[in-house]
Amino acid sequence: MSKATKKRPPLQGTLTPAYGRDYKSKEAVITDFQAGKDFKLVLIASAGYCSIRDYNEGDMVKIRYNKLRHAVFYRVTKEDLRK
Repeated sequence: MSKATKKRPPLQGTLTPAYGRDYKSKEAVITDFQAGKDFKLVLIASAGYCSIRDYNEGDMVKIRYNKLRHAVFYRVTKEDLRK
């Protein structure tokens, strides 16, 4: 089964920019998420790093930006997974 068709459970939590990055706009955060940049996955009890490659088509992702004061919801598309 190819990676693009392999279905895994959606990662539940909120993504925050990794490695000290921050964004001033939702367009900038979505652009970097689509480009495969790393984000920190924050769960209630733990956190770890991930990128768009860890999601499936149709997954809804919440990404925080602008010093974690704003959030954008993004649905992963088939085109995102081809990059």
